Amino acid sequence: MSLRSIAAVLLVALLILTAGCSSTPPLSGSTATPTVPTIPAIPSVSSTSPADLVTFVTNAVIYSQRVGKPAALREFADRNGSFTRGDLYVWAYDFNGTNLAHPYYPGYLGQNKLNLTDASGVRMIEEMRDAARNGSGFVTYSFENPVTGTIEPKLAYVRKVDDTWWLASGIYGSDVSTPHESPDMVRQILVAKVDHAITFARNTGRENALAAFNNVSGPFAANGTYIFAFDMNGTNLAKPFEKNLIGKNGGNVMDLYGVSIGRQKISLAEQGGGFFYYVYPNPDTGEPEFKVSYAAPVDSTWAAGAGMYLPDVPAAFSQEQRNRLVSRVGEAVAYVKKNGRDAAIIEFNNPNGSFSKPDLFIFAFDRNGTMLANPYLPGIVGMNRLSDRDPYGEYPVPYILKNAENGGGFLYYFFADPASDYRVRLKFGYSQAAGDDLVVGAGIFSDGK
Repeated sequence: MSLRSIAAVLLVALLILTAGCSSTPPLSGSTATPTVPTIPAIPSVSSTSPADLVTFVTNAVIYSQRVGKPAALREFADRNGSFTRGDLYVWAYDFNGTNLAHPYYPGYLGQNKLNLTDASGVRMIEEMRDAARNGSGFVTYSFENPVTGTIEPKLAYVRKVDDTWWLASGIYGSDVSTPHESPDMVRQILVAKVDHAITFARNTGRENALAAFNNVSGPFAANGTYIFAFDMNGTNLAKPFEKNLIGKNGGNVMDLYGVSIGRQKISLAEQGGGFFYYVYPNPDTGEPEFKVSYAAPVDSTWAAGAGMYLPDVPAAFSQEQRNRLVSRVGEAVAYVKKNGRDAAIIEFNNPNGSFSKPDLFIFAFDRNGTMLANPYLPGIVGMNRLSDRDPYGEYPVPYILKNAENGGGFLYYFFADPASDYRVRLKFGYSQAAGDDLVVGAGIFSDGK
């Protein structure tokens, strides 16, 4: 797959949300009173594409975050509800396989359906559950079309909502297949490339492996990706397009906007592997572009990684924007010190409060990762968010907490924009400690449209 083809996944990626939802209402005293969101129009059933399907499920997740789990489940179970459009509808399950909502099979409610199998032996609910455990994914099987009344091939898209439940929807048709360009595919490609490099390194030895990784004409630097390598102190071991950096320590390197690259990749390698975002020069264009990378350990002393540039993802944040972001978070910290933790949380949760501007609002967590304030998505307040994982595999909340622990820091994440009809976009965030057990933060969206 070419680099430009991989970049096309943004059309799907910007429709995906990292965060889930909770049945827990806003904290006592919050004045958050969310209205039922407007659900963007979906093309007619006959023309629904896999990208439309992702949009539909994403809208359902955002709806859940805004109105809360009980209200969302009632809507999903309603055959005449906003999320039931003929043979395009949403269903919900918990991770034990128990049905929580289905508009056409109300008898499923409360039943465990992990053993539900189609004529080909596909355990559809079990496969969807497993996909949801990875954050999101596609599953193919056969199921009754409620419009035609016949069993037809079906492609479902699954999305984890939180640690307790997931949503899915599907489209019918014999010519429907899993899309080859999606965030899930990017994740799989990067993991496969790094795993191959690690296996090669273990079989051939470190010296031979590094020589291969640093060869710009070799197989490890092809199809728009390349292998980089570093030791656990941060020293660069392989940088095929920046050989002048080999042997130099990159542990404290930051990207164009101050997001840590070195510390993130070392930390992820020490934890066994993971994904991270940054803006970095693309050797093909010479221009800084948004990038998603995956790094994993070869052994206890060094690690390998690979990344993909997504040039269609807007990632431009002016100095004025960044200064305003840091200043806003500082104002929130000062408010906590002056008025106390409880009063501050109430104010941060107030959608009409002084800290709730659609393009720059304050959110809050405790040190364990439980969300304490979000004025625009009250359905997630009270829920622990540590396990939130976006389609590219990043866990943003641990970064938010770690940055605060280090005195303040920046990160990238995908989030629904309240100022843009909750369209999911790349966001640049900053977080800071506001007490022994309170982390506050905010984010800005890219200058690019």
